[in-house]
Amino acid sequence: MQEKLTEDTITQEINDAIAALRDEKDSDPCEDLIRIRGVQSPAFASAAFALDIFYPYILYQDASPKLRDQIIDLLENAEAKERENIRYYHLLQALAMIGDDTAVKAIRNWQEHPRPWCEELSGGPLAHVEGAGWCVEADRTGDVSKRQLFFNACYALEKSETAAPGESVFGGTCDEICPACGCSYINVVLDGRDERLSFLELHGKIRIKYCESCVPWAQGMFCRYEEDKESTVILQDGEAGPFFDDADLNSRPPFVLSKKMVPTSYCDEFDRCAVGGRPAFLYGAGYLNCPECGRVMMHLAQLGSTWTDCGTHYIQICRDCKIAGVTYQQT
Repeated sequence: MQEKLTEDTITQEINDAIAALRDEKDSDPCEDLIRIRGVQSPAFASAAFALDIFYPYILYQDASPKLRDQIIDLLENAEAKERENIRYYHLLQALAMIGDDTAVKAIRNWQEHPRPWCEELSGGPLAHVEGAGWCVEADRTGDVSKRQLFFNACYALEKSETAAPGESVFGGTCDEICPACGCSYINVVLDGRDERLSFLELHGKIRIKYCESCVPWAQGMFCRYEEDKESTVILQDGEAGPFFDDADLNSRPPFVLSKKMVPTSYCDEFDRCAVGGRPAFLYGAGYLNCPECGRVMMHLAQLGSTWTDCGTHYIQICRDCKIAGVTYQQT
């Protein structure tokens, strides 16, 4: 069990991490405190900003209102200079990571009334904020507002050779065959009756079905799920992948939910597996659009290389339409 740290100890670790950032331009200690330990402090953003360091953007998620306003002022009054365009983009991403009402209002204003630096952004500023885990869109009533694209609750998926029957999130192969490659579909099983997954607002098990062989070549794979029933594949775009033998697929060790919640940004490392939390996209935000309603889907689970052995699978969900989607990225 991890030792409970005192406030003084955490303060010292923050100071040490910031010293590494200042003296060695090494952001890893700061990132580890945020992603692994769940430490929240505006000091990370203040130190990074003073050093003109904007990446990784997660350093800015707990920035103070004063620093947020400084970033807004810089972007509001920035002139378009080619050599500084990348700086403006980084400032925009840092502001998106802050993502409070004031930040969102400023970005929406620049979308409608572009500043000179916006000319370099395809689709305008709002087309570049999904990496921070939110979007601006109309709901079913037509009201336009910010919508978060991930769940704050997060549980790691851990290998367990002693998992009880039905406890594993990997449901093995099912009877249905992928028409593109001839492999059996696999199921990822989430039990809404598990108190840890209460944030999903499910009342039974759902089985998210997809082809592990084809997903790296697909633009997205989608299934319609029903509680305590098999899901139905409804859309599979892309080329066929190589044949995977059922025995190989079913040899995967059981994966179970961690006993305790982990930090929301735990999966900001692409090799990790978790249900909930913020995903770590390898090259740009990879949120899918629901094939039924067209809205951006919410991130549900990340299956990193400890699950797949190669690349990362991202499971997303539209709870209104009861559709799950799976996409893939690889370095």
